[in-house]
Amino acid sequence: MNNSFRQPPGRGDRSRLADSAPGRLAWFAALGVALTVAGLVAGCSTASSSNPSSAIAPKAAGASATASAAAPATPTNVSPTASPETSSPVTSSPGTTSPAPVSTAANGTQLGAYAFDLTNGYSAPLGATAPTQSEMASGGSCDVQYNGDVYSCNDEKMISLPPGSAPSYSACTTGTIFVSDVAATQGSVFCIIESNGSVAGITVASAGTSPSYYVDLKVTVWTYVS
Repeated sequence: MNNSFRQPPGRGDRSRLADSAPGRLAWFAALGVALTVAGLVAGCSTASSSNPSSAIAPKAAGASATASAAAPATPTNVSPTASPETSSPVTSSPGTTSPAPVSTAANGTQLGAYAFDLTNGYSAPLGATAPTQSEMASGGSCDVQYNGDVYSCNDEKMISLPPGSAPSYSACTTGTIFVSDVAATQGSVFCIIESNGSVAGITVASAGTSPSYYVDLKVTVWTYVS
């Protein structure tokens, strides 16, 4: 028998074919494809699970923008509105009539100041208030009288002051020009030192002739202080 002819390969020879170069290349190619696919799947899964915030970021940004648009702007440095000023209603006090003015001038206390008309032939007392009609009489008790000229009554001292001057307590109590009468003409000024302890400064403010002769006397009365 010719031993030069070999028999067909058996199973042992098939395993050797698998280990041959072409089989080994195919096996590695298949393995590489499988690994590549597995790597892509694993990479996508890892990217999705490792960055979950990236998937919701647009939604969160939109919600933030909506909230910012809805929230009103907060004003800064806004002073509170000042309440309007209110004013209390003005109430006027009812007019009152005060007693005769009282003041102190050069050691004399003023009792009153007034003016009145004295008709020729009549006399009147000089007190804290103007004499009334019933107190004016002809030849009665008095402090001043008008009879052509102006006189004092009851021998009371009569002192002449410069014409046009303003009589004062000091001028009346220090003057030394004693007279018995003064002319019944506008501007005559004199004082009467009364027996009851008062001092009267008198000015003839005016004089009239119709319907009767009269003088308008402006009088200030003080309490005499010795």
